Amino acid sequence: MKKFVCCAVVLAALGGCQTQILPPCPSVRIDSTTANLVKFRDGGGTSPADVAYEAQLVSFAGSCEDVDDGIAVTLDVDGVLAAGPATQGGRADLYYFVAIPQFFPKPEGKSIFRIRANVPRIPGAREEISEHGIRVFVPLKDLEPAAAYDIYVGFQLDDAQLAFNRTRQQQ
Repeated sequence: MKKFVCCAVVLAALGGCQTQILPPCPSVRIDSTTANLVKFRDGGGTSPADVAYEAQLVSFAGSCEDVDDGIAVTLDVDGVLAAGPATQGGRADLYYFVAIPQFFPKPEGKSIFRIRANVPRIPGAREEISEHGIRVFVPLKDLEPAAAYDIYVGFQLDDAQLAFNRTRQQQ
């Protein structure tokens, strides 16, 4: 009788398990070189006193779903926008990317999005910035795991902003 009870408990537990195995999601990372965007005042220098605002991507959350021929990834990205000493406040368009390096240089390799933000008028004041429901599709070949792909998120920077970030990282 003990043996029967043990088997019944094990079968009941297994009966509650899902039979469909979902593939793991791709790795998502905030790119350290492009996680910060520093906007200097127009026509000014590049000293700390010339910073109009600085934005930083700080976190993300996401999920993935198995769909025909691939994985649909949904991301939420959060950051902060801080007014610098040279702030004038007002609206700012911040551009960020979601990239899958394995697809570069194809158009599916990178998408650029815009966040409309309000820059505080008081130096040092901060505002949260966030985007929700960013959808990325990763096509998969037969039996290819989604974990074979990487997704990077960062600000879309011009050459000068990118050079500034790289110099700052080396210090």
